[in-house]
Amino acid sequence: MRRVAHIFLGLMAAMLLAGARPAAGQSAAGLACQSSVDGIINPAIADYLTRSVREAEERNCEVLIIRLNTPGGLTTSTWQIGTALLNAKVPTVVYVTPQGANAGSAGVFITYAAHLAAMAPNTNIGAAHPVAGGGEDIGDDLRDKITNDAVARITTWARAHDRNVEWAEEAVRKSVSVGSDEALRLNIINIIAVDERDLLRQLDGRAVALADGQERVLATLNSPIEPIEMSWLESILHLLGDPTIATLLISLGTLGIYFEVANPGLGVGGIIGIIAIGLGLYGLSVLPVNIVGLALLLLGFILFAIDIFATNHGALTIGGIASFVIGALLLIDNDAAPGVAVSKGVIIGIALSMGAIVALVMSFIVRTRGQRDVLGNDGLVGSLVTVRSTIAPRGTVWTQGALWQARADERLETGDEAEVIAVDGLTLIVRHPRVEGAMNPPAVGDGGL
Repeated sequence: MRRVAHIFLGLMAAMLLAGARPAAGQSAAGLACQSSVDGIINPAIADYLTRSVREAEERNCEVLIIRLNTPGGLTTSTWQIGTALLNAKVPTVVYVTPQGANAGSAGVFITYAAHLAAMAPNTNIGAAHPVAGGGEDIGDDLRDKITNDAVARITTWARAHDRNVEWAEEAVRKSVSVGSDEALRLNIINIIAVDERDLLRQLDGRAVALADGQERVLATLNSPIEPIEMSWLESILHLLGDPTIATLLISLGTLGIYFEVANPGLGVGGIIGIIAIGLGLYGLSVLPVNIVGLALLLLGFILFAIDIFATNHGALTIGGIASFVIGALLLIDNDAAPGVAVSKGVIIGIALSMGAIVALVMSFIVRTRGQRDVLGNDGLVGSLVTVRSTIAPRGTVWTQGALWQARADERLETGDEAEVIAVDGLTLIVRHPRVEGAMNPPAVGDGGL
């Protein structure tokens, strides 16, 4: 009986081992982790991809696939990503996708840093030559220094992964760019794949040499794909790190503060404006900002504000628009972030919108000033006004479609009614209403900002 039991257990063990062994022609598929990059390469993306490599190692993934579509990005962030990929203990594959995607500038370096490279049909890669903030070539000495450093990096990475060294150098020195078919023919990439399943099928059985000297033969034929998502904080920081978004936030914040100046006491415009400007400035803080461009951008906003209170309107607004446009074009230092810039369409849209809004505010001010002259001081004395910002002893009041400076010997809160007892130039002297039935001046066209 004991002999029969031993034979039975032996047969069971053999069956289990046979079941665990993959069938002929099949691979034992491991997990395929996947990260996605769509947009500018900035510190948030660098941190995300560095974390992706670490998590793929911890999960013991068979491969880490990085979906890539980028116009370029910060040099420092690109080097951080390159270092993470070169030292990864898990095979990495950069996959330029979807169709129509681009691995421009920084994307070229990231593609070369991965162990293997793939592209979807109708995608392109290239144009990694450093340029200056305005788009022109930089000075000879600085250009040579930056270019030679970039060439040294990308050619070293190309040799490490047995890919086209000569083309890599031309991509930096001459900004050459090619499509997916040509990239495969020139050994810039290893695979053209229509989707991730096709990519995994073509990766199966390929050997990858890791940085520690180990060689890994990929078994990806039936690998399940598990995404590594950006955290909410990484997503927000990535969005703020887009110079177009940062410029929009600063512009909207400036408009919010203009609104608060025109309607003191409400607080909403000022709070929103300060938050938006703060977020926009944070976005610029993680970008290589050209100081001249930033100064011109801020000068444009200042000129808009001054023109609202100037005697002769128009000239400062025109100057503000010109200063804003030039500043926005020069805002990003492309020596450190090739391919990164504020959208020209957004620049024009913001400039025209700011000009139109300032023009509307100025026309309103001119109209209300004319109303003040028609109304006269005698018409104001004895009238009731509404306090727009707390008077202690100075503040503002609203009457007959116009905002006035005001002062009082007693404290008046926002929303209180006050009685005008005197006019001192463009300042109303007010107090709490003392006489029942205090009059309102003849209507000249009530309005509000």
